[in-house]
Amino acid sequence: MKKILLTAALVAVFGFAATAQEQGDIRLGAGLVLGTQTALDDDGSEALGFGINIGGEYLVTDIISVAPSYSYFFESEIAGGAFSVRYSSLNLDGRYYFGDGMFYALAGLSFSSVTSTVEILGVSVEGSDTETGLNIGGGIMYPISDSVFLNGQVKYNTPIEQLAINVGVAFGI
Repeated sequence: MKKILLTAALVAVFGFAATAQEQGDIRLGAGLVLGTQTALDDDGSEALGFGINIGGEYLVTDIISVAPSYSYFFESEIAGGAFSVRYSSLNLDGRYYFGDGMFYALAGLSFSSVTSTVEILGVSVEGSDTETGLNIGGGIMYPISDSVFLNGQVKYNTPIEQLAINVGVAFGI
């Protein structure tokens, strides 16, 4: 009897999660992102920074997709606003889905930029830099329904030299 109840519970919890994804499916989503090196702490060292992430996904096959995204990290200031930084990252990742199509590994390109502003004696000076690098990581695309998904992802971004942790919602169109 315990085995039957356990099986029924597992089917109830995970059974609906195995919705099929197919070649040609498109998903659009948004969420929050936490970067390990995209803010400044009080002494000017790099610290955890928060931002927003928007992206899409196109399934080239049933298990391989192309997933462009853009992450914008909120401005971080120190010394009463005398110094600030803003990071952003434009990404083009490829995803490979495993097993039932919920979990994926990813690799891709990242075009990341940082803009810093220094204000001295009322004069504001701004500088920026852009670097190209790689992303590598993995995630989960957990279906809530046939067209709504919870998405969690962790990837290492080489231009910023940080881990980016994304949590969001995606919608199939």
